[in-house]
Amino acid sequence: METTFVITPDELDSNFLDSLKKLFRHRKQLQISVSVAEDFDLLQTESPQVHLARLEKCLAEINKGENTITYTDAQLDDIIFNKR
Repeated sequence: METTFVITPDELDSNFLDSLKKLFRHRKQLQISVSVAEDFDLLQTESPQVHLARLEKCLAEINKGENTITYTDAQLDDIIFNKR
């Protein structure tokens, strides 16, 4: 099992560590890596109107087949099973 958490330094407290312990309680050993996350402007706050406009733009692109990647079931299985 692998997961990624993006948190602020203030959130790295005993509650977070307790959550990790619960999440991975059946594992014998863990590997923890810490790095500085790149923002990519994901942390900016946006109004509900801006958020909705962004979602509508994405939906329009999907409906037009723009900026999308599609896989057949066989291709997706090949990607998943070759990464093991």
